[in-house]
Order: sequence, then C-alpha cells, then structure tokens
Amino acid sequence: MQVKRLGGSMLLGLLIAFALFVLMSALIDMGDIDLDRDNAVKIADFNMPDTEIEAKLDEELPDKPDDVEAPPPELEAQEIEIDTPDNALNLSAGAGKFNPDIGLQGGFSRDTDFIPIYVPKPRYPSRAEKAGKTGYAVVEVIVTEAGGVRGVKLLEEWPENYGFGKSALKAAQKLKYNPRVINGTAVEVPGVLYKFTFAGFSDGR
Repeated sequence: MQVKRLGGSMLLGLLIAFALFVLMSALIDMGDIDLDRDNAVKIADFNMPDTEIEAKLDEELPDKPDDVEAPPPELEAQEIEIDTPDNALNLSAGAGKFNPDIGLQGGFSRDTDFIPIYVPKPRYPSRAEKAGKTGYAVVEVIVTEAGGVRGVKLLEEWPENYGFGKSALKAAQKLKYNPRVINGTAVEVPGVLYKFTFAGFSDGR
C-alpha cells in the first residue's frame, strides 16, 4: 500500500511540474511579443520625385597673356682704337734669347744666352779702406762651355793704385755663368765684361 501511495504522489508531482513549466513558457512568450511591439519604431516613407540632373560645365577660357616685350636690338660690335705712344715699352725685348727648334726627328733644342749665376764678393783693399776710398774695377773674361771663366784681365780701375783692380781680378776668377747655347750646343763666349763696385768697407772678413 505504501508503494502505491508513493508512486501516485510522484506521478502527481511530475504532472504539476509539467503544468507549471508549460504555464511559464506561455507567459514568457507573451511578454516577448509585448516588448517587441513597444520597442518597434516606425520609419516614415520618403517619396523622392523623379528629377533630371543636368550637368553644366562652364568652359573656362585661359586668361589673356601679358604683352611680351620685344627683345632689345642687337648691338653692333664697335672697334676701339687705342692710341699708343711711339716710345711705348717693347715687351719683345728682354735678356737672353729663346728660339725653339723642332727637328724632323722629333728632337727639341733651344738657344739661350749666358747668364751670371754666381758673383763672388771681392775683398775690400786694405789701402783703400784705410784711406776711406770707394771705387770700381772693370774686368774682361771668356765664358767657357761649362759656365766657368778663363782669360781674366783688368780693363779699368778707379781710382788707381788703391788695389781695386787686383781685388777684382781675384774675384772674377770665381764667376759662374749659365753658358750660351746655340742649336742645343754650349759655346764659348769671349769678351764678357763685368764691373765690380767698391762702395763700402764691409768685406765679410
């Protein structure tokens, strides 16, 4: 008997639970429908009239360019004449000569004149120094092909008898030159003059 009562109670409980479940489901569905109706927003209908849109393009014309100035006329070249005096400096004149000569075999040679490269300082004569004399002496030498000198001789001295000529002769023997070159060959030059001037008493002793 107890088993039957227990089985009947369980069956009744299941039926009540199923009924409650169905009822709750129905209530939930009804609530969702009301909410959907309340939240619904009606969108107004817009009716656009049929219109034709015509695109109008304004033709833009370029601005008128400014007047271009005409180029200035070309200036004619003018010849300028410069008056030079008759006694103007002649730049072609100078010491020594330079005459390039290029042979048929491709060789190169030039002509140069002799140039002093070393002039020794003569010893001041003691007699002239004691007397307070100044003077000069002119000597003549032969410039050799090697640039040395030979054949030294005294041509003139002033004042005489004060030792200027003797001192000049000793100094002239030590003169050194760049030799004269003609057609690429050094040549000897005779009759070369040199003047020694004695204007002070400092002889480097």
